[in-house]
Amino acid sequence: MDGSCPLVSVIIPVYNSENYVEACIGSVVNQSYKNLEIIVVNDGSTDGSQYLVEKYASADSRVVVINKTNEGLPLARRSGLSVANGKYIQHLDSDDTLLENAIECLVKRAEETNADIVAAPFYFCYPGQPKRFSGALAFDELKGTDYLDEILNEQAYCSVWSNFQRRSLFQDNAVETVSHIYYGEDAIMMVQLLVHDPKVVSFDKPILNYNRVPTSITVNVNDEKYLNYRAYQVWLEEFFKKLGIDKKYERGMARLHIRTTFTSISWNHLEDVRNDLKRLVRDLKLYPDLENLLSRRERKIITIYRISPWLGYFNIIRYKKQGKI
Repeated sequence: MDGSCPLVSVIIPVYNSENYVEACIGSVVNQSYKNLEIIVVNDGSTDGSQYLVEKYASADSRVVVINKTNEGLPLARRSGLSVANGKYIQHLDSDDTLLENAIECLVKRAEETNADIVAAPFYFCYPGQPKRFSGALAFDELKGTDYLDEILNEQAYCSVWSNFQRRSLFQDNAVETVSHIYYGEDAIMMVQLLVHDPKVVSFDKPILNYNRVPTSITVNVNDEKYLNYRAYQVWLEEFFKKLGIDKKYERGMARLHIRTTFTSISWNHLEDVRNDLKRLVRDLKLYPDLENLLSRRERKIITIYRISPWLGYFNIIRYKKQGKI
C-alpha cells in the first residue's frame, strides 16, 4: 500500500434504513479518496436494508458486510471497529451522506499535522429546509481534555461521525461499550477517547450532511428514549468522578444539565423536573454567567422556582397546558 494514501475504514451501522442506506453507501463509494474499506454492519434489519447493502458489496470489493442480530447502535459500532484495518476511522450513520472529497481532506489534514482526531463541521439537513452549516470550530489544535471542555460548553460536537479518528486510539486505550445507552452513545465513546489527551486539530470545511429524518433517534422521543437521554448524562458524571476529574468539567456539566432540564420539559417528561430545577438553581449560583443561556420564559421559571419550588413546578404545568414550552 502506498504510504501516502493510508487505508481508511468507514463504519456504517444499519438498522431498517432502506429509504436512506443507498445514498449513504453511495456517498462513500464515490469518494475522491479511494483507499477505503467500507464496513457496513447490518444490525438485524427487518426491512430491505440487507438486500441493498449486499448489492453494493457485490459491486464493490471494498464493501464488507457484517450481518448480526439486533443489539443496538453501540454494539454495531463496536462490531465494525473489531474488524477494521484502516489507519483512520470514519464513522457514518446510515441516514447521513459524506461530501465527495471529505475523506481526502480529512486524511490530508491528519497526515500533515500528525493528529489523532480531526474535528470537522457539517450541514444540518431537515426535510424541506435549506441546509444549515453547523459552524466553524474556533481552534486550530487542542489537547483532547481541552477539546472535551469545548464540547461540554457547546463550542464543538461530540458526534463520532464529525470526529475523524486514528484507529490506534481504540487499540491503545480501554474504551467501554455501554450497550444499553444509545442516546448519547457518541458522547460516551468520544469522552473515553479524549480523556487520554489525543492531539485534536480542526478542519474548516463541512464533511457531511447530517440528515434529520423521521426515524432518527433524536426525532421520535418515547419513554425509553427519554430514559436513555437521561442515562448518558448520569454515565458521564460517574465516569468523571471515577477518574477524579469531575471538578474540571463541573461547569460544562452544569451547562449540559440546563439543556437536559428544559429539553425534558419540552418533551413533556416532568418526572425529574423538581430535582432538575433544584440542581439548576444550585448550578446557577456557582456559575451565574450560565443564566445567559436561558430564554426569557426559562428565566421566569427559575425566578418563580427560587421564590417557591411549589409555585415553580405548577408554573411549568401551566405553561405546558398553554403550549408555551
